[in-house]
Amino acid sequence: METQITQGETEEQNLLSEVNKEEDQPEKEEGKKKKQKKLYELNELHHLVNALPYIDSHDSELEKNAKQLVEEEMMLMQKQNEVKNYLQNFDIPPSVYIKIENSVIPNEIKRCEQQISMEKLNLDSYNIESEKLDQDKNMEQWASTLKKHQIVLENLHNALINVELMNKYKEVMWSEHMKVFTHIDINLQNSIKLLKDEIDNINKQRKLHQLSYVNDLSALQNERTEYKRKNDIVLEEIKKLLSENLRLRYRRNVA
Repeated sequence: METQITQGETEEQNLLSEVNKEEDQPEKEEGKKKKQKKLYELNELHHLVNALPYIDSHDSELEKNAKQLVEEEMMLMQKQNEVKNYLQNFDIPPSVYIKIENSVIPNEIKRCEQQISMEKLNLDSYNIESEKLDQDKNMEQWASTLKKHQIVLENLHNALINVELMNKYKEVMWSEHMKVFTHIDINLQNSIKLLKDEIDNINKQRKLHQLSYVNDLSALQNERTEYKRKNDIVLEEIKKLLSENLRLRYRRNVA
């Protein structure tokens, strides 16, 4: 009889120790997870947010965390030697000029990728100073020499005309030239403004999307907290009942 009572007490003690272990184990696991968690994982509901945070005002703590994330990422890139070659995995952004037929841009991009030096202009046909006028030349050679001199003379005549026109209309042409760049600058500023407006609209939509789930997430968090509180109360009552049961068994055994 005493052996049965002793076995029963041993089983109850083992059960009580298991309950205590089950309570302590989640706390230890949570402690380990907290040590191993990254900065953004400290937020319990981080997995429910699939958009960038919307920043209403400047927050020094948030700025500190952002700088820490950037430093961690840069250290990781330096360890993996990805700083120099981090653009290799990205495709070349689309360009309007690449799609134009007979455009030199695609060939120039390929040339730069292959690290081939640019071909210089061949000006040998304009070099007539070093050419010797030999009387022993045949008619074809003289015709070729004459044609070359005519081309050089025509180019010099065109250059003279261009210099005279530039001297006459330099102020007007420079003004027109600057107008072109002014229009380009205006178009770029408008494009930047449109992109900023689109970014602001996206951030506002993200904020509204996240705020629409704040109440649901808060209710779930409160419900989880309430369940945990009730669970703790139940575990405490189980401990008390087991302790009371052990005490009564001990008193009955002594009596």
